[in-house]
Amino acid sequence: MPEVSLQLFFSYSHKDEALRDELANHLSTLTRQGVISSWHDRKILPGDEWDRQINDNLNTADIILLLVSSDFIGSNYCWDVEVTTAIERHNTGKARVIPVILRRVDWSDTPFAKLQFLPKNAEPVTSWTNRDEAFTNVAQGIRAAAQQLKAERQQQLALARKETAIAEYRQQVEEFAADGEISFVKSEILKDLQKRLGLTDEEARTVRDKALEPYGKYKENLDKYKQIFTKLVDEQGYPLGEKAKADLKKLQQYLKLKDEDVVLIDNEAEVRKQQAEILHQQQREQAEAKKLRQQQANRLQQQQEQAEAEKLRQQQAQRLKLQREQEEAERLGQEQQSTGNDLLSEKGVDYTRLHDLLKAGKWQEADQETLAAMLKATGREKKGWLNINSIENFPCTDLRTIDQLWVKYNNGRFGFSVQKRIWESVGKDYKKFGDRVGWLELRTVVVDKWFGLRQQTEKQSEWLNYSDLLFNTSASKGHLPSVIRRWSVISLLSRRDL
Repeated sequence: MPEVSLQLFFSYSHKDEALRDELANHLSTLTRQGVISSWHDRKILPGDEWDRQINDNLNTADIILLLVSSDFIGSNYCWDVEVTTAIERHNTGKARVIPVILRRVDWSDTPFAKLQFLPKNAEPVTSWTNRDEAFTNVAQGIRAAAQQLKAERQQQLALARKETAIAEYRQQVEEFAADGEISFVKSEILKDLQKRLGLTDEEARTVRDKALEPYGKYKENLDKYKQIFTKLVDEQGYPLGEKAKADLKKLQQYLKLKDEDVVLIDNEAEVRKQQAEILHQQQREQAEAKKLRQQQANRLQQQQEQAEAEKLRQQQAQRLKLQREQEEAERLGQEQQSTGNDLLSEKGVDYTRLHDLLKAGKWQEADQETLAAMLKATGREKKGWLNINSIENFPCTDLRTIDQLWVKYNNGRFGFSVQKRIWESVGKDYKKFGDRVGWLELRTVVVDKWFGLRQQTEKQSEWLNYSDLLFNTSASKGHLPSVIRRWSVISLLSRRDL
């Protein structure tokens, strides 16, 4: 939203109109920059009420220029209406009044004598050797005053917004805290409201603490009453005697507690007494039915023993399962830590060179060696590429050996198993998969529109050529190996033995 310019009002004598116009020219830069927009009585249109127009603009102006001269001071309208209103609005902070001395005159005992004058040193414009320098000095002073006024108003606006936000937050807190506490759900609502209103944690906490403070003090007094009441009941029994009740009534009045809250405490004592009587009756009944309870206890013990036996059996089965899983994990870990002396292959493929290239961090040569090894393992060396059938029937041992070598020598960043986890994490969406592993790139392409009559550029995702791939550890996770890309890789990533 563009910043609103400040309204500037010229208060002057018509005999100084030429000087006013000259000053307005020097303020043209401020006007074009949107810092100010000026008004004077020569802008009143034919048929308008000139007195109402002057008053309306004078009472809405942000900056009021008093163009001081002997004719200005001698003008009854300027003095009685414009100067009086201007000084009043200046004193209340609604406007900034700037006296500009045009011609030499005694202004020492005027209502605006206490204000800062322009040009500098209150030297009249007409007394300057170079009048342009005088008006430039005035324009610079007005610019500085406008910038300061804008800063002050922005600060006032920010303060007013903060006060409004705190008031809105306080209203909601007081509504939520009507019962003396704020629930979890209401706290979440207040967190969202705090964020929306732009309040800091300290500001929000101060409002909440102050809203809950009376309830906290009341609860503290209520707890004190309850402690004294409980001590009397423990010493004298329930119900209490008349003297104790009278003392408690005085304590209630002193702590300013509500009758309904005190009644609740008394009711709790009544309930405890009834519970004690019920417990005593139950104890008598339990004594009379001791034999039956013993029989029930024996049956319960037997059921518990059976349950414990079943629990032990399940725990043993779980331990055996965990042991088998641990042994399998250790086996897989040993396979992942295999060196060139343990490069297994069902087809007699020698993976030593792939091992050495990966260990040396030669990722591109290792990528090409991976393809060569897979072609040899599937007997497609002459074909030079892998089809879906060869991928689906690729030897499990060889696939695991290749994957373990890749995973081991780049700290789990590359490898078929890494790509498979990414493939499953994106819901087996091939385009999302390509984007995650860095095989897709957003490029600007030229597109024909309207049957070739119009062309325009747009961003499209395109698959990288092999030469565009990154063969270093700064590449995306799962970027390598890349010997199988496009739709053929889906068959590889769908294998259960990977």
